[in-house]
Amino acid sequence: MHVSKFRYLFVLLVGGAGLFAQGFGGAVPAYDGPAILGRGGPTTGMRGAESVPITLQASINGTYDTNLIGYSLDSSGRFTQAAGAGVNANIAVTGRKRWSRSFLGLTYTGDYSHFAKQPYFNGSNQQLNLALGKQIGRKWQIASQTGAGTSNRFLGGPNVFQNSEIEFFTAPVTELFDSRSYFIGNTTSATYFLNSRQSIRVAGNGMTVRRKARGLVDMQGYGASSDWVYRLSRRVSTGVSYVFNHYDYSKVFGESDIHTLGWHLSRRIGRDLEIAISLNGAKQSTVGVRSVELDPVIASILGRSSGAVVFESNNLLYGYSGTVTRRVRRSTFSAAAQRAIIPGNGFFLTSINRTVNGSASHSFSRDFSVDANFGYSKLSSLGFTAGDFSGWTGSGGMTYKITESIGVNGRYEWRNLNLSQSTFNRTGNRVTIGLTYFPQQGLAGLF
Repeated sequence: MHVSKFRYLFVLLVGGAGLFAQGFGGAVPAYDGPAILGRGGPTTGMRGAESVPITLQASINGTYDTNLIGYSLDSSGRFTQAAGAGVNANIAVTGRKRWSRSFLGLTYTGDYSHFAKQPYFNGSNQQLNLALGKQIGRKWQIASQTGAGTSNRFLGGPNVFQNSEIEFFTAPVTELFDSRSYFIGNTTSATYFLNSRQSIRVAGNGMTVRRKARGLVDMQGYGASSDWVYRLSRRVSTGVSYVFNHYDYSKVFGESDIHTLGWHLSRRIGRDLEIAISLNGAKQSTVGVRSVELDPVIASILGRSSGAVVFESNNLLYGYSGTVTRRVRRSTFSAAAQRAIIPGNGFFLTSINRTVNGSASHSFSRDFSVDANFGYSKLSSLGFTAGDFSGWTGSGGMTYKITESIGVNGRYEWRNLNLSQSTFNRTGNRVTIGLTYFPQQGLAGLF
């Protein structure tokens, strides 16, 4: 079957379960139904419903950032905050290559930013999303995806992991401070087709986050998942999943184990629209250390007002996700809501994360494209600390080709972050305007 028929992908994840979309090549009988049965792998390197050639582009931009916050205090004991203009040089490689029984998807961006009066925030930011898939006979598919990156600016910095197909990798994109962090993670899965209506999948994953700031906590984790999917009709599929995740924290004593059972339903409406829901229940077990206020008598003996105690937290929790996705030839529109357990952001550790987000992208022509997105998230800690960490984000951008090789680009980004039970409240903006270079040959010679 021609690859243009492999149009749709939806990833259903509940703390780690992925239910992949349609076949890589013509070896497995495909059907034009809900994506959770088709199992085609991540959409890395795709534009809307199309696979696009792997191409290279470079840009030079002028930027202006407000409310940059470093992990330091000024002479008055307040957070170091800054605003300033700078220059940003960027290289991006993106696209997808298909063979008869396999594919490679790639999204990479690397940049270096220099601020005229804020050298603390100078530095390089890198992000990589690499997906590989292989069809083995008529019954088996193997898929692997790796995400990696580093950043020191989380307003206007790399955000590929917020849109990654490996959603159970919680990359550092909800950080409190603009301080250097590093991330790498991988998930690899094997899918077996029982027949034209049923398939089963097993997967394993590992990830780590390292933060340069001494007071923020590092994390490493691993997990495994399995799922079974059944097609009820050409337009309706359902499935069940089991997920195990383990998070282990560095710089403090603490770890968490999460077991999750989930139920999933996906329905296609017409040719372009798909609706999916997931419901799940989880058992969370966490041990760690947290700060407590000491009794006044004990405090007078020790000479300090607070101390640390070891705690154990065990909870039965619920979660959900709902997604509406529309993919056409040159456009993608999606909206989603989710409640899930994540490993935190270095201050909040194992937490419940509630998110709502939406995105849209459209190519009006070969020369003009636009995109926009918004999001809301709220983290509630499961034992390590008290309070909530919430935030709103939004952005929009455009690219217009003046010639075959030169284009102009512009982007605006906004974020508001708030930490309850504290004075921390952060609102920032970023404006980027620049020129983009599109090499005529791209990377076609390498692929």
